[in-house]
Amino acid sequence: MFRLFKGKREALNKYLLIFFLSIVCLGMIVTLAPINLGDNPDVDANVLANVGGAQITAQDLERNIQARLRNSPFANDPQMVARIAGLVLDDMILRRALWGQAKKLGIDVSDAEVQASIRTSMPFLYPNGVFVGLDRYRDIVSQGTGLSVAQFEAQYRENLLQEMMRAIITDCVRVSPEDVRQEFFKRNTKARIDYVLFDPSQFTKAVELTPAALQEFFAKDASKYKLPEERRVRYVLIDTDRVRAQVKLSDAELQQYYGQHISEYQVQDRVKVSHILFKTEGKTPEEITTLEKTARDVLAKIKAGADFGEMAKKYSEDSSASNGGEIGWIVRGQTVKEFEDTAFSMQPGQVSDLIKTTYGFHIVKVLDKQTAHLQAFDEVKSQIRDQLEKQRLADAQQTLTSDLERQFQQNPQNFAAVAQKNGLEVKETPLFRYNQPVQDFGTSESFHNLTFQLREGGVGEPISVPKGMVIIQLIQIVPEHLPKFEEVRAAVEEDYRVAKSRDLAAQKAQEFAAQARSGDFKKVAQAMGLTVKESKDFVEQDMVEGVGSGTQLAAAFTLPEGQTSDAVQVGSNRVVFRVVARTPAAESELASQQEQIAEEVLERKRNLAWEIYEQNLKQQLQASGTLKMNEAAMKKFLATYQKS
Repeated sequence: MFRLFKGKREALNKYLLIFFLSIVCLGMIVTLAPINLGDNPDVDANVLANVGGAQITAQDLERNIQARLRNSPFANDPQMVARIAGLVLDDMILRRALWGQAKKLGIDVSDAEVQASIRTSMPFLYPNGVFVGLDRYRDIVSQGTGLSVAQFEAQYRENLLQEMMRAIITDCVRVSPEDVRQEFFKRNTKARIDYVLFDPSQFTKAVELTPAALQEFFAKDASKYKLPEERRVRYVLIDTDRVRAQVKLSDAELQQYYGQHISEYQVQDRVKVSHILFKTEGKTPEEITTLEKTARDVLAKIKAGADFGEMAKKYSEDSSASNGGEIGWIVRGQTVKEFEDTAFSMQPGQVSDLIKTTYGFHIVKVLDKQTAHLQAFDEVKSQIRDQLEKQRLADAQQTLTSDLERQFQQNPQNFAAVAQKNGLEVKETPLFRYNQPVQDFGTSESFHNLTFQLREGGVGEPISVPKGMVIIQLIQIVPEHLPKFEEVRAAVEEDYRVAKSRDLAAQKAQEFAAQARSGDFKKVAQAMGLTVKESKDFVEQDMVEGVGSGTQLAAAFTLPEGQTSDAVQVGSNRVVFRVVARTPAAESELASQQEQIAEEVLERKRNLAWEIYEQNLKQQLQASGTLKMNEAAMKKFLATYQKS
């Protein structure tokens, strides 16, 4: 649906996601050694770290992680929480430490600066320049971040302070003309190579499998094959067909419901419309002038008899274009004023002149129009019947399910007999791991959570699945355990083949490189039954077919022409190449790239300077005892999320 509608959810997610990702990324880019999580008896059991008297608790860390994952696909992934917990804690420690450093330097962020920055980065809070109000602001922050306004603004203030500190620390970084020149030549020098790719998959069939070799391979890292806990349940399904016969609705009941809810059938003034949108957002005045001319030409064609829907599909920049421009019924207050005034002033079949809104130029066609009226009973009778039937079926199903649950809970040892007495079929699942798809249940979170909480023999409360309501009984638990070789033989064989095929690929590549360096590259390859490919001219950032980025072939830009490389590892593959030609960058092009390269090199140097500052700050905190860590508390925190 096009963006004339006033919902701001998408914009909120965009701005808040950018804000929180910027915080997360600061932690993610630190590739230096993480802070040592040594035990410290002076730190309370629930405190993960103490930075100069400022405590970071397990609750603080959990809240921070959940806020950062809130708008991501990993919001409900406990494994992702465990994976990033150390990085997030590290980032929180640094932010507390930076706050202390800023105070020493007399640096602070005022309330006015926080509000000014929020206003700039989140303009949807100030439609037409007017603040949405504290209540709406509180709702937006809570829905978007899960934080209170105070917590949100505190984190926002920390972010601004961190940016100020970064600016101060990196302000002295400079880029010389020679730095730019070297980077220019590094980026723009071209190479062309002959190469042979050694893909391990080509050597898989050559891997010999012997029982002794597999046993030895397994014994070296048996823990890698640890089998997770598995469970099995029996269950009964109570679908709506079982209670459908109990649900009967008379016309009198439908009429009664209509009378009790008559206000729901009051229809407002509304029009059904299609439109063609020519977007002007982000366009220059010249582009807008050209766009308006195009829009007027399209309007003229429609007025002359062209099909409106086809014109919409061809020209409209709105998501409704694929539907011939149709956006359905709209009521007053639902769209911007210019659009609304035009739509409600027209009759069905009419096409508007060109309309200008903040989104662009529109051509509107009214398909149907209704004035405010009360829908008659006969008009909504089938709708009411469907609604009440669904409600009655759900109520009857819930009543039956509750009664069955009571019977199963009272007599769990006779689960099958109770089911048979009530005419229900008992089914059983195979053994399954947490979050492993199970027939009739899929990856239902409520099903898996309930199953892995029950004791053996226990009956769970009813849960909803796509086919109806289900009552389960846990009948078997296989604990997590180190397997015997035969239990995981297939996985061991697969891993062994992969590992050995990589060894064979590396060995073959080294043999070829040694011979090719003292002979003819192509003839040696032919004699060994290898395929030689020739690349196009490429720079470091280009992709080389079958290999990857040119940055992985750095020697191609330093080896003399005609010389053969060593066996280079590229991912799981090996590649050996001969430099066919190298073309130096054209100095005449330096001027056109100079400004952009200077900016990028400067940013890279600033990032490095900031990382060095962070590393030194960590070391100072640890050396002075200002930072105290609690490894036991962190392990306990991680343990709650690492079950899978």
